[in-house]
Amino acid sequence: MNRNDIEMPYPIYYYVAILSIAALFTRSLYVRISLFQRKRRFARKHGCAPVTRVRAWDPLLGLDHFVRLGKAAAQRQYLEYWRKNMFGRYGNTFEINLMGQRLLFTNEPRNIQAVLVTQFPDFDIGQRRRDNSAQLLGVGVFNADGPTWEHARATLRPNLTRAQVADLQLFEKHVGVWMAALPKDGQAVDMQEWAFRFTLDVGTEFLFGTSSGVLDPQATALGRRFAWAFNLGVDGVAQKIRLGSLAPLYYNADYGKACKMVHEYVDPIVLAAIEATQKTGSEQHSNVGDEKRYTFLGALASEGISPKKIRDHVLNILIAARDTSACLMSAAFFELARQPAIQAKLRAEVDRQLEGRLPRYDDLKDMTYLNWFIKEALRLYPPIPMNIRVANKDTILPVGGGPDGSAPIFVPAGQEVVYQIFSTHRRRDLWGEDADQFRPERWETIRPHFQYLPFNGGPRICPGQQFALLETSFVLVRFLQEYSRLEAPATSQQPWTENYTLTCSVGQGSWVKLTKRGGEKGSEVSA
Repeated sequence: MNRNDIEMPYPIYYYVAILSIAALFTRSLYVRISLFQRKRRFARKHGCAPVTRVRAWDPLLGLDHFVRLGKAAAQRQYLEYWRKNMFGRYGNTFEINLMGQRLLFTNEPRNIQAVLVTQFPDFDIGQRRRDNSAQLLGVGVFNADGPTWEHARATLRPNLTRAQVADLQLFEKHVGVWMAALPKDGQAVDMQEWAFRFTLDVGTEFLFGTSSGVLDPQATALGRRFAWAFNLGVDGVAQKIRLGSLAPLYYNADYGKACKMVHEYVDPIVLAAIEATQKTGSEQHSNVGDEKRYTFLGALASEGISPKKIRDHVLNILIAARDTSACLMSAAFFELARQPAIQAKLRAEVDRQLEGRLPRYDDLKDMTYLNWFIKEALRLYPPIPMNIRVANKDTILPVGGGPDGSAPIFVPAGQEVVYQIFSTHRRRDLWGEDADQFRPERWETIRPHFQYLPFNGGPRICPGQQFALLETSFVLVRFLQEYSRLEAPATSQQPWTENYTLTCSVGQGSWVKLTKRGGEKGSEVSA
């Protein structure tokens, strides 16, 4: 019989397909075995032990956890659910499967210090954050790693020197607009809504040299559209990041329109800055209409990079400039209106130190009780309560493994580590049995380290933290000067709930009734 006469029962491509599948399976098995052996060798070398794994009735996707977290988020108790039902039950470090993605959660200061400082080169922001925020923000300091992040941060730094942030005239200008716009009949107002308008106006003027003007009741339609679009865009980014691997399923019919509106607002400002720089040939990084003050936008415009890259960078910074300060102010007003004894202490300190004049930079730094109050607001209500880093290589966290959680744990390359500051700030073993209480006096003696991180830490510490603290201090002092009483109406005395997007503000708003003080204040603000 001739070999050519032998007939195969199936076409040749069938056998090719079988061999290809077998090769892929073999390769996958080899990769898994290699990874297992690599993990075991690495773990042995560093004395690592297994971390607690949170069980689920659905081991493939962890759908039961996803459903419970969704319910908690709808009730504005997402952070509290993690604190009580997860960290409270499984310890300070554990692993959980959420929609097929294994995440490592920790609220342990030693692990957070490792991620942010001692092992900083081992962790990145990660591609997921970039992908889920790129439509609104492009790539900048919020979502970049490596040289792009380093460049944006270095360019921003001169905008945040003492000489820049100590110019309190900017704050007073917008506080005046805020106060003038408030109702005069004593009705309750949501100070949180006004705080977000205020920080948007201040942030746009500080970074761009021109304000959005949304504090003014007669704000332009352009300013109002920008504020609406920016709010919706930020909320969309937050939801996509939180959905993790399900982010492609996110849908909001207005999200794309909002991103476009934000870009249409910022692009002409960017082009004007570039044109002004080209005309003057200036390398002083001055902005349109203000040749004396360094601005982040002006600095970028002088570098010759594309308008889109400039827009990306300034929008990344604007999120921090607006949201972090506004969340802190909202929490401060929330507690101030509910704590008359604390309010009285603050007002007494303000009146004693200032004697009716407007505050200077050094005054705000020297007000001891005011600084305790703000630190306590940041402790209980951190503006950024959770954050994520991604291991860029095999590494370890110092604790969390073994029966008592004291052994190091192995963190493979690609592992996402979620650290929850909200829980860390409320741990009773770190802060005492009154950890859930708002008590500024605790700061008289406490000297925290990595158990207190309202602005992150290490190389990626929030570059604008001093600006946010100064801005909030100034606003509180001015309201204490101008109003004899700030009180929460009886209808809004319910406990705090969260409004958690990229940052965390007060779920029910910061409703306050304001009683005007008599007398006139001075008209000059000194640095």
